[in-house]
This record gives sequence, structure tokens and C-alpha cells, in this order.
Amino acid sequence: MSGSQINVVPIACCLSNLTVFTTDANSVFPNTILQSNQPFSLKVTVEFSGPGAIAFVPLAPSIQVEFYAKPLSPDPGIVLGKVEVKANPNVLTYPLTLTLPPPTSIGLRPKTIYSIGSVLQIGNPDWPSFINGFTEELTIEIYATPPEKKSK
Repeated sequence: MSGSQINVVPIACCLSNLTVFTTDANSVFPNTILQSNQPFSLKVTVEFSGPGAIAFVPLAPSIQVEFYAKPLSPDPGIVLGKVEVKANPNVLTYPLTLTLPPPTSIGLRPKTIYSIGSVLQIGNPDWPSFINGFTEELTIEIYATPPEKKSK
């Protein structure tokens, strides 16, 4: 094919800002220390950049992020859930949040420290990923909520 030329413009994708938070504004502990009966949320940011980003996102690829917890022990990890959105034209940053019930109701144990991670897959969910990656930048601790003292 003489005289043919194909250009592919670069695209970058960043998976960052993995955080945990609760709705308990009165907690005496930081957000990374969760009561065993306290619902919580995980949040991560997916951001596209580079000259190819403005051509890529209008194709509306699926952005999938799966969150997981691995105890800092030989025990196996737990998949916490998945968040999926379709990319929108003119939107390059996607803050994705997974809201979860209390830790013990999803298999997380008190007195255990977990490494929290997220796996990113972008593209058609039924085919290999166009872009993929992961981050493990968060550690949480689960503690047993002390029983309430009975008044006499």
C-alpha cells in the first residue's frame, strides 16, 4: 500500500485518588478505621488526557472499576463490587463511587487490616479491554463496635 499513512494520537488514562469515606460526621476515628457496623463508600477517579482523549470519549466506551479488599494476612481477598459508566463526549474526568453496607455484612472481619484496591477496564465489557490498570493505594482497618453499656 504505497502512499498510505495511519496516525494514532496518544491517549493517557489515570486511575487515582482511591479514598474511603462514611456518612458519620461524628466519628472519632479517621475514615480509614471503620466500625464493623458502619456503612462506607469507596471512591476513585478515572481521568483521560492527551490529544487522543477528545476523540476517544465520544465513542462512549464502558468504564468499569471493580473494588476489592485483601487482608494483610494469608487469607484470600474479597471482591467488594463494581461500578460501570459509559463515557460521555466532553467529559474527561469520572469520579466513581461504590456505596457499601457495614463491613461485617460483606465478609470483612473485625481486628483486620485490609489493602483496598481497584481494577480499571475500559472498552466493551464483552471483549478484551482497550485500556486497563489497577491501584492499591489505600489501607483500612475494621474494628468491632463495642457493645453499648446498659444503664442501671
